[in-house]
Amino acid sequence: MNWPPGKGRTCTFAVSDESGRWQVTRDAVVMAEFPSRGDAVRAACLDARTEEAQGRRARVIARPGDELVPHYEPHFGI
Repeated sequence: MNWPPGKGRTCTFAVSDESGRWQVTRDAVVMAEFPSRGDAVRAACLDARTEEAQGRRARVIARPGDELVPHYEPHFGI
């Protein structure tokens, strides 16, 4: 479903360590696994920016603790 800009729910990308593999989920659905936390965070941030470019809201969190990850940080390659 395409949400109008600034409207609708916020898509949540979560990064977590699952038995030594870093996993990225989108709204609790597994999207991919990565060998390092950095790779997983970069992928989640790219996905969040893609959602926002399409007019939807997105956020990235790191588990445990649901730490909010700023997905527009310069080191993520914007």
